[in-house]
Parts: sequence; structure tokens; C-alpha cells
Amino acid sequence: MSENSVFITGAATGIGKALSLKLDQIGWRVFGTYNRTPPDDLLKAASSRLTMMKCDVADPNAILEAAEKVKGALGDTGLSLLINNAAMTGAPGPVETVNLEAFHFLMEVNFWGPIRIVQTFLPQLRKHGNARIIIVTSTSVYLTIPLGCTYPVSKSALAALTRHLRMEMEPFGIQVTALEPGGVKTKMTGFSKGEEVALWESIPPDLRPLYQKYFSNPGDQLEENFNLWPPSKFADKVYKKIIQANKWKPVYIIGPSVKMLPIMHRLLSRKRIEKIFKKLFGAKF
Repeated sequence: MSENSVFITGAATGIGKALSLKLDQIGWRVFGTYNRTPPDDLLKAASSRLTMMKCDVADPNAILEAAEKVKGALGDTGLSLLINNAAMTGAPGPVETVNLEAFHFLMEVNFWGPIRIVQTFLPQLRKHGNARIIIVTSTSVYLTIPLGCTYPVSKSALAALTRHLRMEMEPFGIQVTALEPGGVKTKMTGFSKGEEVALWESIPPDLRPLYQKYFSNPGDQLEENFNLWPPSKFADKVYKKIIQANKWKPVYIIGPSVKMLPIMHRLLSRKRIEKIFKKLFGAKF
């Protein structure tokens, strides 16, 4: 059995799938989760070491069951790496009319899910003795996306949580970092015509013309203004810059066209940044 082991949530598609394949190919023992998308393609491409299990990160019982499976497989060696990657988009529309039930579920997956995963797997990480945690946030934490607040708000909360977890885990020898992906071509970065229709239909008819007068579909602007890497290239960068590093930085921002975002926030006033985002997302005022 390989000394290196990893538990990755959301491993059937996109970033999670690419990281699972990368680590499997170099000999890691990979435990991945999926929910709605079957992992058939990943299992065909991976070795017999890779184990996939169905796990809804919004379901505490499913997380406990997954942890027991990993514990049974690894025994006393413990888990060496946890990658909190599972996330979803949804709940479109302005703050004024956003569906709070949908927003709540999005927070269950993107924020409360990672907390549950960390709490459940920490005993196995401690047992390993030199374990590490990667929490996948997003470069959207630097953006103000009109009519699309829910995803960046959830990831901003997760980024703040990661800073606290990093400090709290330091005396126990568990390194923690936030991975901020930007410009990776996945299902979450593709914006279909149906999603555009759903955005505008989420706004009540009496308010819809008011918002259409001043705002554009944010999905069009994201695709137009940001280059996209294939997930395999992104996974290679993550392995070289983070997983192979001995001492982790608090945050890693990886992807094309996004490294200027935190720099912009350090150098420019909030008012200037607002103007930039109005232009970037096609605001008409």
C-alpha cells in the first residue's frame, strides 16, 4: 500500500477528477466521492488502487459512512491528504429576489459540507502524523458578479474558514491551505442558453425589465474575459506547486488570467474596483 493517501470530494468531474487521476497515476491511494455524476470514466482511466464512493457532502450520515470505509482501508496508517473540492453553482438572480431555499442548499454543499468533512476526517489525519488539507475555494472571492452573488459568497465564507482552520491546525502539525482556481474548463464554467433563461426567469416579471435595463448575463462576460485551462493541466500545476511543496503558503491562486485579482485588491480603492467590475460584467450604468 502506498504511504500517500488522499480523500477527494467531488472526484467524478472537473478538477476533482483530474486531481484523482494525477495522484493515482503516480502511485497514491486515492479515495474519491461522487454524488450526481457516475464515476465510470474515472474508474476506466484509473488503476485498481482508486476507490470511489457515493457521498452527498450535505448528508452527515453519508460522510460518516465514507470515513468508515477509508478508515477500514487504511487502518493505523491514517490519511495523509484531504482535498475538499465538491461544490455547486445555482440560486441565480439578484439579492433582492434570490431563492433563499436554493441559496441555503448551495451553502450546505459549498460551506457546511467542507466543515463536516474536516470534522469527520481529522482523527484519521492526526493518526497519519504529517497530514495536510487543501480546501478548494475560488478566485470568484475577488469578484463582484451582479446577478450572481451566491457562489462567490459561499466561497468567501469558505476562504475565511480556511484561514481559521490553518492557524488552529498548525500546533498539531497539519498544514492547511486554500486553493483558489481560476480559468479551469469544467461544467461549472460553462454557461448554457438554458442557464441564461433560468437567470432571468428567477426574477419576478414585474422586476425583470428593471434588472435587464442595467445588467447583462454574467455568464457571457465570464466566458469572454477569462481564458480556460483543461483540468489535467490545472491538476499538474496543483501537484507541482502545492502537493510537492514541503511548506505550504496560506493561499495558492492557480489558473490563467487571475493572478492579478488579489493584486488589484491590494493596490486599488474599493470604488475603483467597483468600476472595473461594472465594465467587466457589462453593467449599463
